[in-house]
Amino acid sequence: MSRNNPISRRTAMKITGAAATTALVAGCSSDSDENGSENGSENGGELEASNWEGVETIEFTGEMDGWKGSAPSQIEGESNPTILLFEGQSYDITWTNGDGKNHNLEIVDDSDEPVNDLSTDQMGEEGETQTLTIEEVTSDMKEYVCRPHESQMRGTIEVQQPPSGGNGDESGNGNESTGNGNESTGNGNESEE
Repeated sequence: MSRNNPISRRTAMKITGAAATTALVAGCSSDSDENGSENGSENGGELEASNWEGVETIEFTGEMDGWKGSAPSQIEGESNPTILLFEGQSYDITWTNGDGKNHNLEIVDDSDEPVNDLSTDQMGEEGETQTLTIEEVTSDMKEYVCRPHESQMRGTIEVQQPPSGGNGDESGNGNESTGNGNESTGNGNESEE
């Protein structure tokens, strides 16, 4: 029995090793496909409510590849950053056309419909600026979007209760109906005997 195999065992091992190395390197560098699929919600870290206290104006630059955060500082330079709004408060969202394409700004709910008609007209002149005023933030505000470029220009809105707790009526801080600090709980007040 003679062998008619022109490839030696040593050559076969070299080819197998080279193929395995190529597959390994390709697997390590294939992350780039996922890069554009996020909407920028990381903002370089967590959304801390204390970082958003006192914020009344949010500023973006609108470009076809996404909203670029300008202000406040926690969104500066971020693409489609998540913004934190406090329920019941008012905000101005100002945006500048950064590329001369037609853009607008809408605040939408889970159904991708504008909340309370919060939408600007489209504008297409580079450098032009618009401000959208939110009179009162509501919990159904989920995203901000440019309708003509809705797949690229979309960011998340996180709505929270104001961190100060208000006057105690809803927060449970000192309101007698919640049982925190009133005479009937037996927490060191007059009714304890």
